[in-house]
Amino acid sequence: MKRIYIISLIIISLISSCQNNKSEENNDAIYKSIKKTYTLNADGSMSFQYQHQLKYITHLSFNRLFGESFIVYNPEQQELKINRAETKMADGKIIVSPENAFNEILPHFAAGIPAYNHLREMVVTHTALEPGCLVNFDYEIKSNEGYMPYLSDHITLQEDAPVEHLEIIINIPENVEFNYKLINIEDQVTKTQKDGYIQYKWVFKNLESLSHEDHQPHDPSFAPNLMFSSVNLEEALENLYTKDDLNISDDVKTTIRKRIFGIKRGINIITELQKFVGNEMNDFNIPIDYTAYSIRPLNNVLNSNGGTKLEKAILLNELITYLGFENKLIFTISPKLYDSNVGCIKSIDQYYIQANIDGEDFIISTDPNQNHNLAFNIKDEGILDINAKSVNLPESIYDTESMIQTSGELKINASGDLSGKLAMQVQGTKNPYLHYLKDIVNANDVAVSIFSKDAIKDFKVVEYDQKNSKIEAQIDKKEILRKQADYYFFEIPTSNYGIKGENLHALLDHRKNPFELSTLINESYDFLISIPEGFSFVAPSIHKTLDNNAGSVKIEINFADNAIHLKKSLKINSKEISPMLYSDFKELMNIWNKNSYQELIIKKQ
Repeated sequence: MKRIYIISLIIISLISSCQNNKSEENNDAIYKSIKKTYTLNADGSMSFQYQHQLKYITHLSFNRLFGESFIVYNPEQQELKINRAETKMADGKIIVSPENAFNEILPHFAAGIPAYNHLREMVVTHTALEPGCLVNFDYEIKSNEGYMPYLSDHITLQEDAPVEHLEIIINIPENVEFNYKLINIEDQVTKTQKDGYIQYKWVFKNLESLSHEDHQPHDPSFAPNLMFSSVNLEEALENLYTKDDLNISDDVKTTIRKRIFGIKRGINIITELQKFVGNEMNDFNIPIDYTAYSIRPLNNVLNSNGGTKLEKAILLNELITYLGFENKLIFTISPKLYDSNVGCIKSIDQYYIQANIDGEDFIISTDPNQNHNLAFNIKDEGILDINAKSVNLPESIYDTESMIQTSGELKINASGDLSGKLAMQVQGTKNPYLHYLKDIVNANDVAVSIFSKDAIKDFKVVEYDQKNSKIEAQIDKKEILRKQADYYFFEIPTSNYGIKGENLHALLDHRKNPFELSTLINESYDFLISIPEGFSFVAPSIHKTLDNNAGSVKIEINFADNAIHLKKSLKINSKEISPMLYSDFKELMNIWNKNSYQELIIKKQ
């Protein structure tokens, strides 16, 4: 019996060894273990301890990828202690990192920002690295009482290398509220109580590495995540600022009044405020956890001539309020990440202002170049106000599908010049309604999305409202044909409001993570193109259609009476394409991008 037991252990060991070898063959490095421990003390002080064992497999792993570790902290409010930094070489020899392996610098995101020049980044250079070595790294950050208003974090449970064993421990006083949310992974928490604390512990095994595919969703909700907080979302938002933080000096108010003097239309007043806050004040790209989940007083923001995304949004909101508009600050968060019980500010995506301008409701940002109502962009997000209450948009916003339709009669002459008329209709995120309100005479955005500005000889906005608009344009473009021998090539015009604006490169055959477009794609074109006498269309008629779960594509090209009739349309059903639907999406794109469907070839007889 004992012999059978020993043989079983040997077999298990061999299987495990084979699995590890295979994993090492496919990766530059592997985290054998990571442990993160968070402790909220009864007096409000906190500590965070990080430990890892990282095995280096390739030369790339230590020459480029994992040769250093970086720790950002605030020495005015936090104490950093390096407990262990040593390398176990392939032959078993232990090398402790020397003193000159630890160097403090200013974090790159705080460069040129005096308000945050007190932050420090400890750069730990790991020594004696070679293929097969193992680095043991352990540090702790202790935060003073009152520095952080509550304990909170949002952790993506994947790293740049696979993790064999991940352990997360959170210690909370018994009398403190604590809530958490796990996304895309099963809950494996164990809960114990000891010495006035409740400990939450998660252990995760064999986590894949982060994928660096392009066009991934902008938030991490597709990956395994853990969010937690010792306050709920309403309490977390209450801690962002106090009433006194929102005070704005009389000098600034006078400056704003002078600036908008004589401007009558509300939308133009808002644009001036956007210019002041968005363009003329610097962007401080400081992660919100290094601002202690709060903002500086607005007068400090103004005096420093710059602010974080949140500070600038709040400043714009307060200036709009001062001028008498009906408005409020709002936030967006992925529906997958939202939980009213978990006050995790790091999970908030963007900050906007909802304002009533000249009798119409808009969602605006600090960008003065904003040309449409951003309600169409955020309608599928979770939208909250400063009290963590849900914000609903008008039904017309949800019912309006973003799209562009273009039709026209065009003519190519013997010199290769193109002329003709276009009729265009746009909806939703494609509709530059704010530009129409500001300056309709020069609001040629839609036509410029298809042809260069110098090719547009005249245009007219026929009708428009928040949801959609119709435009007519006169086109005159010189020498559009590309010649090769007796053949002439004409690139079919398409809009930057469509898939062309996504700047997609070669698409991979498969995806591990979702593929995200910046907006829904729904574009269609219907052109009748006259070609010169003595020329003929080279290719046979084309009729290609495909409908699948990702969307649809249609290409029709016919030649008759010395004119080419071309119809093209592409519709993608969702902005975020799951890995399961990615092959369908790629099939649509392969048709849309096919060279013979991108250009017309005519030949001189």
